[in-house]
Amino acid sequence: MKPHPLLIIGAIFAASFAGRVIGVADAALSRPETESSKPKIQDTNSEHSAEPEAATPTNKVEASKTEQTQSHAQTIPTSRNAAQTDALLGAIRERSEALDARTVRVEDRIRVLEIIEKRVEERITELQKNKDALSSLVAFADEAAEQDIALLSKMYEQMKPKKAGEIFNKMDPTFAAGFLTEMNSESAALILTNMSTDKAYQTSMIIASRNAAVHNK
Repeated sequence: MKPHPLLIIGAIFAASFAGRVIGVADAALSRPETESSKPKIQDTNSEHSAEPEAATPTNKVEASKTEQTQSHAQTIPTSRNAAQTDALLGAIRERSEALDARTVRVEDRIRVLEIIEKRVEERITELQKNKDALSSLVAFADEAAEQDIALLSKMYEQMKPKKAGEIFNKMDPTFAAGFLTEMNSESAALILTNMSTDKAYQTSMIIASRNAAVHNK
């Protein structure tokens, strides 16, 4: 009796599935061994790298050059800063000296102006004194002149009108007017009548203008 075809297909499928399961199991069993071996290699490498390398002469020379380079790199900015600071201090010093010199010149100028101002004040004081003395002298002269005019006027009043008229004809009309104004009106009128017509007219006009100026004030 021959087997059924479905049974044959089922058997083939079962055998194939079993082969796949066995392959997967073998792969799973082999993977932990591989992973466990990797850390050992890494640990070995880390242990090897952790060991300090021995300092060789070449390394020492390179380290020395590196230190010198770093030191030189630090020295360059320091030198530049020092140069800039020196230049700035020099400029400040020159500016200070210039200001000091200018201050000295200004102070000298102020002292000269003070001396000139003092001399001007002394001169003004002297001129004021001279002015006061001159004013006193002028006032004294005016007073003396008035006294003299009053005295002369009294003398002319006591003279005969004809004789006084002859004297007044020789006077300047301004002086004649001054004397006549100091006299009483009766004596002045008698003298005017004994003066020449021109002199009497000029003297009368001066006296009239003076009286008009007094009234206008």
